[in-house]
Amino acid sequence: MRKILLLVTLFMVLQIQANSAVSVDKTITEEYLRNNGYSKQVYDTVNVSRARALGEAYYSSEEIKYMKSNKAKKFWRKLYQYLDPAAEDYSFYHHDTLPSPSYTDL
Repeated sequence: MRKILLLVTLFMVLQIQANSAVSVDKTITEEYLRNNGYSKQVYDTVNVSRARALGEAYYSSEEIKYMKSNKAKKFWRKLYQYLDPAAEDYSFYHHDTLPSPSYTDL
């Protein structure tokens, strides 16, 4: 019994470190977010926020695909977005807030 108490006391005194510190640079990588159960949308949101803070432009892969599409496809996509307010129009982080409301605020 004395040996068990001695070992428990020894472990409590020594407190072995886990060395599990993670830097901020590692927590915003796609691999880290994916391994911790976050979606690709969260990764895009984190990167857009970081790019805005640094004054850089960042577009997700879906936005780049939309920008490269032809004019007819863009027209039908804009019409669909106008008719369906829940459709993604890729303006969530690229929208400038103005003091007076406009139709783009809907």
